[in-house]
Amino acid sequence: MPSLTEIRALTLVADGDGYVVGSPHTAEYVEVPPLGARIIEWLQEGVDVAECERRAAEAAGEPVDVPGFLTTLAGEGLFTGAAGDDGADAGPRLRRRLGAALFHPLAWAVYALAALAVPVLLVAVPSLRPSYRDGFPFQTQLLNLVAVSALGIAAAALHEAAQVLAAARHGLRSRLAVTRRLYFVTFQADLTRLWSLPRRARYGPLLAGVAWDLLVLAAALLAQATPAGALGPVVVRLLRALVLLQVTALVAQLLVFMRTDVYALLVNATGCKTLWATKGALLRRYLRRATPADEEHLAGTAAGEIAWARRYLWLYVPGVALALGYLATFAVPGTLYLVRLCLAPIRTGGLGTAAAWAGLAALLIAVVPSLLALLGAARSGLRVLRTATMRRRARRPADQPA
Repeated sequence: MPSLTEIRALTLVADGDGYVVGSPHTAEYVEVPPLGARIIEWLQEGVDVAECERRAAEAAGEPVDVPGFLTTLAGEGLFTGAAGDDGADAGPRLRRRLGAALFHPLAWAVYALAALAVPVLLVAVPSLRPSYRDGFPFQTQLLNLVAVSALGIAAAALHEAAQVLAAARHGLRSRLAVTRRLYFVTFQADLTRLWSLPRRARYGPLLAGVAWDLLVLAAALLAQATPAGALGPVVVRLLRALVLLQVTALVAQLLVFMRTDVYALLVNATGCKTLWATKGALLRRYLRRATPADEEHLAGTAAGEIAWARRYLWLYVPGVALALGYLATFAVPGTLYLVRLCLAPIRTGGLGTAAAWAGLAALLIAVVPSLLALLGAARSGLRVLRTATMRRRARRPADQPA
């Protein structure tokens, strides 16, 4: 049986027809019915187990196993690490203060102004609009990759750090993990503990990364709009590269079919807990490729969540259009331009110069990840096609010729 301290550390947040139970000491959360929430509240008030069972049985009209209920919560890991703690740990004090300052309502007003300033500047000053050529601020392509990668890593770190600090403002501990994809450094903020907040309070941490992206973008655009000669040419080229990176990041956030921050906002706004899985099952049903597991999932899903999944499918159309537009405007021309620049010194002097070897290194660094991604996509496509073919053969009547 958990101690009273462990039970009092639990958090209860109403969410739809049920309640989300969590703990500040773990990243595990469990959804319970209203009666389960009442039992936890009684226990937190100091009511003993026997009295809780009596009250619960009276409310439910049948016996209720309160010790079994607590055992289930313990099995989900909700009491791990809570023993001997007063439950008041709200994360590092400095982080919480920074979060309170950087995500104060006045700060959100600044972020809103930045969100308005970005489209105004891009429309009013055509010279500020990014181009794929802005990804090449220097003559040496290897230096371009290093510089642009450094800017991208810094921008990504700011994006995730903003979410960590916004969560810390609410006294939530979150973790900023530094990982890699192939040999690229990536950052990931663990915001699982947002489930311990009411739904309305979750919007700030979910929007924080995008807010800082817009702020950095607005600052880079305004810096370029300063009087001529105030900034050196190298600084201007780096600012333009940063603008391109931030525009790319914001476009990527709008691709909700990639489970971005905007997707998390959509899930929070709709209250759907299985939107991704429901969308996939629904799409496979429309394509006549639904599995028994898909049909079982849809049968057990509320009508409201299925309705939202249908609306979510419609977001694929503008999302794919946006992705293809970015591909045609920036990605493909930028890649071709990079290849030409990398091959130029090799064509001129062969591999006998440092510039040629730098160009070759840049070409390998830029092309290898793209080839791996294409091979992975092709392999996945072949696997899906093979699975679909096998299913069609399995469904074909026995007297029908193969």
